[in-house]
Amino acid sequence: MKQIFKITIVALTLSFVVSSSVKAQTEKRYIFNLASAIEKEFNDYLTAGFELEGEICPEPSTKTVMFKPVVEFSPIQYLSFEAEYRFKAENEEGESAWQRRFGIAAKGKYAFNHLKLSTRLKYCLYSDDYDEDTKEQYFRTRFQAQYKIKPIKLTPYISYEWFYNIPRGLVDRDRWTFGVEKKLNKRNTLGFEYQCEERFNRTNAKRTKLKNDIAENTFPITYKFEL
Repeated sequence: MKQIFKITIVALTLSFVVSSSVKAQTEKRYIFNLASAIEKEFNDYLTAGFELEGEICPEPSTKTVMFKPVVEFSPIQYLSFEAEYRFKAENEEGESAWQRRFGIAAKGKYAFNHLKLSTRLKYCLYSDDYDEDTKEQYFRTRFQAQYKIKPIKLTPYISYEWFYNIPRGLVDRDRWTFGVEKKLNKRNTLGFEYQCEERFNRTNAKRTKLKNDIAENTFPITYKFEL
């Protein structure tokens, strides 16, 4: 499992260098996110819960609500599997739409004292009422490192994730996340994050490449309750 540590450190370093390279003209967006989650650990193997999120983006004017049930099965200490189904209602510039996302993931994790390293490979299938015939599919790969500061019950973390568009055969998104979780007591946790997501290699409905990229700067605040 020490190999996971080496792979994660190398991957995070290389990802930072690549994502910092010069890209096309970028349109910046700022998103504010409030989320709540309820989670229940039934035994050492099975955990289930759901998440409710609300987002506001001032420009372009967008309001979003998302609901996501999640189930996770962990057969051994270093490996787990997850399934989710997310419902998303969005209103952008007065136009409303629904989107659904089904996801399955495999996670690998390794803890060394207070340091925890993890990696995740996730498959996502998106469908929406803009175009029912066209369904987006992605493989998403994420590397994360977190460190638990036990005296003050604080856990800072950093992760990097890239999105491989299966039908197009290329990577068209990546995301850096910097966050911290504060354990308030046995059942309650409060989290703060900053996410920077770059969308590149973009096309329109006719598959014509667009010149501008999009950089989404998201500021989530999350409250989690453990049953």
